[in-house]
Amino acid sequence: MSATIMEEAQKELTLYEVAERLGVSYDTVLRRVKSKKIRARKEGHEYRVKVKDLEKYIESTYLD
Repeated sequence: MSATIMEEAQKELTLYEVAERLGVSYDTVLRRVKSKKIRARKEGHEYRVKVKDLEKYIESTYLD
């Protein structure tokens, strides 16, 4: 895997960015994070989602 691809996989997104990528609302993403369907970490008052974790969620949800 090239360095650029690895860097992108480690990049963290806000829930707003995740919502935009999935085409759903912020509230939907927040519910999925709180129910542990999307892996995220809390930083202060905000959640962050790694691109690789979002990709895993997409694969498990949309490609079954």
